Amino acid sequence: MKALFLESLPYESAFRVGSHHYAERLLGHDWDAMWLSHPLSPLHLVHPVKRDFEVRMRSWRRGPMRYGRLSYYNPMTLLPSTPLPVLRSRAVARASVRLTLPNARSMLRRHGFDAPDLVWLTNPIYEPLARQLDAGCRVVRVADDNAAFANIPDAVRELEEAALAAADVVFAVASSVRDRLAERYANVVHLPNGVEFERFAADAPEPEDLAAIPQPRALYVGATEYWFDATLVAECARAMGDVSFVLVGPESARVSEAVAGLRNVHVLGPRPYAAVPAYMRACDVGIVPFARDEMVDAIHPIKVYEYLAAGLPVVAIRWQELEAMGAPVELCERDGFCEGLEAVLDAGREAGLEARLAYARENSWDARFEVVSQEVAKVLGQSR
Repeated sequence: MKALFLESLPYESAFRVGSHHYAERLLGHDWDAMWLSHPLSPLHLVHPVKRDFEVRMRSWRRGPMRYGRLSYYNPMTLLPSTPLPVLRSRAVARASVRLTLPNARSMLRRHGFDAPDLVWLTNPIYEPLARQLDAGCRVVRVADDNAAFANIPDAVRELEEAALAAADVVFAVASSVRDRLAERYANVVHLPNGVEFERFAADAPEPEDLAAIPQPRALYVGATEYWFDATLVAECARAMGDVSFVLVGPESARVSEAVAGLRNVHVLGPRPYAAVPAYMRACDVGIVPFARDEMVDAIHPIKVYEYLAAGLPVVAIRWQELEAMGAPVELCERDGFCEGLEAVLDAGREAGLEARLAYARENSWDARFEVVSQEVAKVLGQSR
């Protein structure tokens, strides 16, 4: 059996998203897989992409890179679809993955993935390519509410709609997105994120770069894009001088500027996925200081599951999807976030520990994969 993953992130990315976990579980069930990440373009040679540029280039130059039974490849397109005025058109979006060098479809044919049993599409830019393939089952996984992203061209949203219309199964991560899509499509299945419980619950030695950072430690792990409220973190750090705020993730000039001069804020930069549990185990509380908007309201945060599996109490800004999760976390409005954090730290890590572990244990990636297996098997059984 063969599965083709049409994704945004590289397979080697430090960020681990749901598709990584589903691909690994398919491999564990004797599938072969091919993983394509978002196309590079000549523009990236002048202005390298912020994330994972080296591995993307290495994959394109060498051709598909092997990881056991999975091959990873990053195409190079001559016509990138971007928010720039000339390149945001429908014609560009539809032609982008067809004008790759070498041709992406020909590459798939050479490696035996032009008629896969499963096409798993997360990145809408690949819809024109997916349409050309003779697939046994077509899955679209909607991980975010793309309609709420300000910088996504309308043409890419239209590609997502075309992919949804052609899908055998649509997996919606957020309940609000599930509800929206279910009004138009009959094959929508709610598939929340999950956690590798055993990995995050296991004891781990304290990372060396944490040893000199005083406790208590409030930890954030993840992206620091515009939805990360760095100003709120700075406000809490000023108000709680005895608390160390530890930020693990890609560095950002915006964040550095917001926390400049605050000695109790420690910006460590990104860490490999395998190293993250040790940081969580060595801290006292996990924080999710997001700035509320329509896009954030539909985020179903993997980090909350991971914090909980590591035993961390969690303090988060209140938003729609996080409330719907029903997770045992402290939800706060922005103006009460620092006070909520202080209260959780005062209560201590042991308070509510069993409830946190039980919730995380019930929401494993293995449990999510059972849903995937059942839905895919239904389609493949009908198509034979």
